[in-house]
Amino acid sequence: MYVTVYLFILFYCYSIFLMKNTQKKMGRPPVKNGEQSTKDKIFNTAIDLFAEKGYNSTPIRDISNALGLTEGAIYRHYSNKEELLNAIFKYAENLIFSPLPIEATLNSLDGISIFRGLLEPLPDIINSEPYMIKIMRIMFHEMNRNEQIGEIYVKQYNELGFELIYVLFEKCQKMGTLKTTDLKALTLLFNSFRFSWAYNTFIVKQNSNADLSKIKAELEMMIQFFETNFWNTIKS
Repeated sequence: MYVTVYLFILFYCYSIFLMKNTQKKMGRPPVKNGEQSTKDKIFNTAIDLFAEKGYNSTPIRDISNALGLTEGAIYRHYSNKEELLNAIFKYAENLIFSPLPIEATLNSLDGISIFRGLLEPLPDIINSEPYMIKIMRIMFHEMNRNEQIGEIYVKQYNELGFELIYVLFEKCQKMGTLKTTDLKALTLLFNSFRFSWAYNTFIVKQNSNADLSKIKAELEMMIQFFETNFWNTIKS
């Protein structure tokens, strides 16, 4: 009897040992500190390929091949290519519409102009995010031939961008720091300039590694234009 109990305990312990080792072998390898997760790798590789080859010309298979993964591994993180695209543009939206310091200092009459506060940080913001230029390239290249991307641009960037800038300009006008003018027309002018500036600077000229000082100098000219024509300097 004792021998039977002993053999049962030995068998039980050995079974636990095998289960633990089998789980270690079958489970996903642990992510090391500083190493990207599989989902992040999929996300970043998709941006690279969408920007290089176009969204419609990049099947899930190309993303999985680039990473040495199966297509099933991609679908464990993103149910389809559309979900992956939406995640990319949501990431960009969070960056683009993150509050800028100027929004917290609008109540100060001694602060810098709203135009400078909105435009001056743009070169550093875009340059500090390595994937931002590629996402812009996906957006600008695809929005006229891909209905889904076109709708994302209109709803998330065009309409939302207009609303946010209009509200800021309206607040400045009520404070007297913005000259009396047609706010709708000014908002359209300002956003149209931002769009064309980003397109010409980072897409047409492909200034991913450009001289930031030169870009800032060119932008300064337009900042001064907006300040001269629309800004009131009021001392408290």
